[in-house]
Amino acid sequence: MPKSTVATVTTTAAIVVTSYIGGQTAYLHSASGTLYIGGSDLTTANGYKLDNGDKITIHVGNSEALYAITSTGTATLYMLTQID
Repeated sequence: MPKSTVATVTTTAAIVVTSYIGGQTAYLHSASGTLYIGGSDLTTANGYKLDNGDKITIHVGNSEALYAITSTGTATLYMLTQID
């Protein structure tokens, strides 16, 4: 069963998709502001950039988590996750 969540992303990297044994698919929509996604070593210099309005589908591997961060201010990230 899919799970819907909303995160307010800030200038501190935080987990937005928690780890799950077996992995999962995450559907992401950056709804306000620019943000960056990546692993536990995420920074704005090495993250994958999502501009306002961008949408992406990403596989989050077995026992891995997905992090998000902004360079300034906050951004809203809508997510739908489905366990693989």
